[in-house]
Amino acid sequence: MDRHRFQQVVDGIAAALGGDPASFQLNFRIIEAGGDRRQLYTVLALLIGQIGDEAEKWRLADALIDCRPDDGELYLALADRMAFAGMGVLQRDPGIPRQGIALLHRALEHAAPSPLRLQIHANLSFLYNEAGCPELAETHGRAAAGSQNVIFHLWLAEALFRQGKYVRDGLCAIDLSSLALRRAAWVLAKADEVLPLPRTEASVLLVSVDAAYFKRYAAAQILNLHELGSAVTVHYHIINGDDEVDRLIGRLREAVGTMPLVFTHETWALRGDAFDKPHYASSRFLVAPEAMLRHKANVIVCDADVLFREKPEDIVRAAADGDVLHTDYRGEPLCSRYNASFVCFRHGPAGYLTLLMIADFLRTNFERFYLWMIDQVALFVCVQRAAQLLGSEMTHAVWPDAVLPARPGDELPLILTGALSGKHGNSPYSEKRDDILRANGF
Repeated sequence: MDRHRFQQVVDGIAAALGGDPASFQLNFRIIEAGGDRRQLYTVLALLIGQIGDEAEKWRLADALIDCRPDDGELYLALADRMAFAGMGVLQRDPGIPRQGIALLHRALEHAAPSPLRLQIHANLSFLYNEAGCPELAETHGRAAAGSQNVIFHLWLAEALFRQGKYVRDGLCAIDLSSLALRRAAWVLAKADEVLPLPRTEASVLLVSVDAAYFKRYAAAQILNLHELGSAVTVHYHIINGDDEVDRLIGRLREAVGTMPLVFTHETWALRGDAFDKPHYASSRFLVAPEAMLRHKANVIVCDADVLFREKPEDIVRAAADGDVLHTDYRGEPLCSRYNASFVCFRHGPAGYLTLLMIADFLRTNFERFYLWMIDQVALFVCVQRAAQLLGSEMTHAVWPDAVLPARPGDELPLILTGALSGKHGNSPYSEKRDDILRANGF
């Protein structure tokens, strides 16, 4: 590290942010003494990213690179903090991914060869997807092969999907072959066997959980719906239940009286979190087609750690009409753009077909690989593909911002979810959950 240049960079950051240069220098010497180079670069990149003057921001970034131009970790830190090259940010300036792309290409050109190059390629794949260049995203996704961070498969799958490459790829863990026309036609034919499905106002709220999640979250959700006077049928699909789950089901039935509760059960041979958790999260989509037929109702697929400020059926009724109703977090990658916390599939041909496609996609993938967020990948690609196949026979619509915004606003949304606001700390979700449980003696 060129000490003189480094001190100049720190002094420049302090001046741009209105801080005390001596204090900045002292704090960075302490971080350096700890020997964690990644932390040092992350803090520097975070501070540079806060500078409002764009020209000064990038002058200091360049000056920092000049201190150690061969260190790939430095380029990664700057790209992560200044271009957020790892997950999406809603509808950001399209110039930001281009800045990240430029930084990471400099890393490929100047940084010393190291295992970090795989992460650089993975982040470039993400950024090229965001920039609307799926061919280049595919190139860098393939170059990331061997990375210990398997999330690059999500970026490579997105690049393949954007190009209509509905294939089982030798490198990509996510199998898109079930979206190909022949397989999709098979699903269409299967859907035709039980159609037509008339529209109905009845809804079933479908949740899948393992025993631990059921004990932790089901009571608050079911009691919440009972307090609201919701008319939905609540269907919990429970994986590996136990005696304690059975006792809790008995208590809940007593507490909610005639409120319709349905519990189905599945036995799953435990294989470790990397396999088990994706299966738990996805099981609701695997049983959803049968749930639509069984209940003859709209299917609201829901997370267990969700609470409502209004009846879910009223939220669905007030939303824009559509065969599938979902979030659309623009700017996010496809693995999180259609959040699976609260999705409605209307009782009808298009809604049923989409559920069949999702279940088929998941089963196809689980024959090969288990990957976290595969349920949200399935949701996005199958809704998009069903819309391509059905054309005007299918509509899908986006929840208003008041339902499930991706970022906190001034007012509470209609749906409170631990997935976005936190399950365990002080959050609107956790406060409401505790209030419900306390009021009902749970």
